[in-house]
Amino acid sequence: MATLTALCMKCKHDENAEQIQDMTEIEITEKGGRYSARGVCGNCGGNMFKFLSKDDAMKMESEGVTIKQATDEE
Repeated sequence: MATLTALCMKCKHDENAEQIQDMTEIEITEKGGRYSARGVCGNCGGNMFKFLSKDDAMKMESEGVTIKQATDEE
């Protein structure tokens, strides 16, 4: 299973939790040549978001995460 770490904004305000958390349920989207990942904080369950480079997105795809193409409605 692919792992990705990101800053959790919900954990950021909790003094007892670390700010950088593991992201679960990762979905990668490509729109206009830019890649982004959305997921859920493994610690608190809050939403997480992170921009990715193309190399990082391709690495995540090789680990089994699918990359979906964004439409103009999103």
